[in-house]
Amino acid sequence: MEKGHIVLIISLLVNVLLLGTGSYVVRNIGGLEVVKTKMQSATSPNKDSAYYFTKKSVFEHSSISNIDKVFIGDSISDYGEFQEYFPGEVVLNRGIRNDWTKGVLNRIQEVVDRNPKEAYLMIGVNDIRYGTEAEVFKSNVEKIVDSFEGKDTSLAIQSILPVNNGLLGNEVTNDKVKRFNIILQKIADDKGIEYIDLHSSFTDKNGQLNKQFTGDGLHLNGKGYEVWVDRLRSK
Repeated sequence: MEKGHIVLIISLLVNVLLLGTGSYVVRNIGGLEVVKTKMQSATSPNKDSAYYFTKKSVFEHSSISNIDKVFIGDSISDYGEFQEYFPGEVVLNRGIRNDWTKGVLNRIQEVVDRNPKEAYLMIGVNDIRYGTEAEVFKSNVEKIVDSFEGKDTSLAIQSILPVNNGLLGNEVTNDKVKRFNIILQKIADDKGIEYIDLHSSFTDKNGQLNKQFTGDGLHLNGKGYEVWVDRLRSK
């Protein structure tokens, strides 16, 4: 066998081995969605994001009115089919994947102007991922809440959910989640609005996001959304 053919065969075998190893690693860290999430963490949330600005534009050009409920937040809200849980009501999803408090503040007026009966805000896990200072986080949330001043909307702040570090890794710690939730609860108390503790409904005995509710340690599966909605129905 010629030397060139041997080199080609060895090269092909090495590439197959690397491809197989890469696929195995991707599967074991939670799949392509987790890899994409981790790659996004290399830059600021929604900086020059086509998805963010497309969704924001779609929201702003909607003519829907007489809103019963609206859910505002990041991917954890974005992935939820909330309208299916509240038949007979007009329910909007204003979650945008990878969003943070600054991004929500930049688009909240569209929600406010629709004067929904109820609004549910869940935001903060990406602020933790991207290193937002606690005071900046607090200021942004306060501005979001203040946007509803003078409106008839009943606004509720929902706690940030726990994460499962065994699946997600350590870019978000549950200690930081708890500290940011303390800030959220204090804002709600100071502003006289409702604070909904979802965090405690999702933790396991070790304080992690229970694996039965997630596939990647951060986002919820269908069972997780059922728990979330049941919690809102029972409040």
